[in-house]
Amino acid sequence: MLMDRARIVTLIPHGDSMCMLDEIIRWDETRIHGRSHNLAASTNPLFEDGQLDSVLLIEYGAQAAAVHAALLHSKLGESRPAYIGAVKDVELFTAMADNSTALDLYLECLLSSSQGAIYELVAQQADKLLLRGRLILSQPG
Repeated sequence: MLMDRARIVTLIPHGDSMCMLDEIIRWDETRIHGRSHNLAASTNPLFEDGQLDSVLLIEYGAQAAAVHAALLHSKLGESRPAYIGAVKDVELFTAMADNSTALDLYLECLLSSSQGAIYELVAQQADKLLLRGRLILSQPG
């Protein structure tokens, strides 16, 4: 593990209660691999009625992208908040995430600037693909 949850919280604007990531496994100039261990935590605001809808994994991916942008010192989100501007080409391979298995998020940055970024996202548990799509992060002027 390269980075734990306490360090991740300092890199995203969400604060501790909304941080979905538990660790960053690896990262480089174009990619980041994040992990979440406890999807069913009572403190997880996205976990409802004993389940986590797989479409909500987009938020997990957006947080990993925010960490990546911070690590790159891209200034995305620095002077004003960055938002999910769009989600494209999303494929859901299951309706619900498995609450007992760690979630792995793999993101590749395709484009980054001070106005936004485009990330390719893959979310999986063990060898099971849950979601694939593209995140477009926007930092409006």
